[in-house]
Amino acid sequence: MFRNRKALLFGVLLFYLYFRGTGDHGLIDPLEGINASISLHMSAGGNRFIPRIGEAFAAGRSIGTWWLEAIALKIFGWSEFAVRFFSALSGLIMIWASAISSHDSESLVKNTRASWLSAGICAGMTICFTVSQLASPHAIFAGLMSITMAGIIRYRESKHWLFLSHLCSTFSFITYGFEGLFLTWLAVFAYSVLADDTDMLRDFFTWPVGMIFTVSISGLYFLLLMLLNTDIIQFMHCRVHTYSFGGITGMCVLAFIGFMPFHGFILRALYEVMPREYPARKTPEVFMLVWAIVFGVSAVMSGDMLMLSCTAAPLSSIIGRKLDVWLESKNMYSVRISVTLNILLLVPVVFMILPFMMNALPVIKLSMLSLLPWGITTGLFLFASWYYTKTKQIEKWVRNVPGAALLCLMPLAGVFNLTAESYSVRDIGLRLRDSVKGNDRVIQYSVNYPSVYFYSFRNSGLIDAELMPGIAEKKFIADNEELNRFWNGKERVFMIIPTEKSVNNSLPKNIFSIIESNGMLLISNQKLENK
Repeated sequence: MFRNRKALLFGVLLFYLYFRGTGDHGLIDPLEGINASISLHMSAGGNRFIPRIGEAFAAGRSIGTWWLEAIALKIFGWSEFAVRFFSALSGLIMIWASAISSHDSESLVKNTRASWLSAGICAGMTICFTVSQLASPHAIFAGLMSITMAGIIRYRESKHWLFLSHLCSTFSFITYGFEGLFLTWLAVFAYSVLADDTDMLRDFFTWPVGMIFTVSISGLYFLLLMLLNTDIIQFMHCRVHTYSFGGITGMCVLAFIGFMPFHGFILRALYEVMPREYPARKTPEVFMLVWAIVFGVSAVMSGDMLMLSCTAAPLSSIIGRKLDVWLESKNMYSVRISVTLNILLLVPVVFMILPFMMNALPVIKLSMLSLLPWGITTGLFLFASWYYTKTKQIEKWVRNVPGAALLCLMPLAGVFNLTAESYSVRDIGLRLRDSVKGNDRVIQYSVNYPSVYFYSFRNSGLIDAELMPGIAEKKFIADNEELNRFWNGKERVFMIIPTEKSVNNSLPKNIFSIIESNGMLLISNQKLENK
């Protein structure tokens, strides 16, 4: 009864942390704007297999993610919360998968503590929380992959777990692409070779129920794409990203921040899990290590660093299981090494490097009001780790240190709000939603915000703006002369324009300003009636 009550309270806390800010800020373009606009078009009756943003065709492969977001829009209504709902839910699924991956049926006491530690570590990991707050396929993909991993680890207890693995890897193919199947198979094959575990290889690839389901569902989905939209298939093949020096630096910074605040624990745990002979021991930790390496290398090669979220669950489970062993055996040496490494790695970043990054990355400077409290709570986490380790208060360490990591999420959520305040056109979009009627036109001048369609449910023409990659949007305004013809016509025209462009002499006359927000102006050629 006590254990169930504790699990309920922990679940309520995580639900609050992961869902509390999902609808409070506007969509961040272009990533969220593209996904949300495609989902809105589908939910409003558009073709489910041909992604579009209004009249503009969009290219991509996350069709299953768009279906889920369209369903959420139907259930929760036309809001940012709806398109981020399944991402936030997937964050909780990653935490659950991390906990059940640490299950040890041989010892109930050890199983409970390892699972709690794994769940707390995964929940407090920055990359897990970050992807869960974005309307994108990454969190959904990571959640499905985490359950796939957990099912493979525990399939020897019951074939139901093995079916769950096939089920989730198949759905990840639909929501993300071929990586859902290919990387899962690669991880199973690599582990089987490394640990000489032919039983896993045979059970996974020859179990009739699982393979029939995978082949039939994925084959049917692929056939439908062949018949209805072959362009999506072209985007499913794996690409190797080419990095510049700046790209490599940025990748390292994002990867480092993504695994805060557990770097020292990750390094020490991986050091102990790393095989030192062949064949390696047939342990869940070795499989988790292989899984993390396969998906981590894939993220780096593809240039999609948000894909690193797929490594959060296995790394958290490895740390949780090793911490459980260290604490059970009173091995304070490994704990001290982990805490020391953590302090040596995090203190320079939080208190020295981060301030210097403000000038290099404007988004960091804009978010300092939340990053400063985040740095303070991270310092609290480091202090709690050091204090309880020094005083050998193991029970308090287990109870309080993961909780201190969760405290870091509360100010971190404010980063999204502050970022959206400068990079979102939510206020303008909602004003358009209330004002645009009939044959009114919407134009974007020198900017291209895909989220304008999500907020206004209107196609927008472009002038003097770059097209978004993957969106075949037609510029129906070729030059300023054509703009003047529209502007001076009988139809009402709304234009979104950067504030600094408002003094441009080439703009049409008779401008009526409606609203200014985040460095953008919404203007019209006709005065709006006061409601």
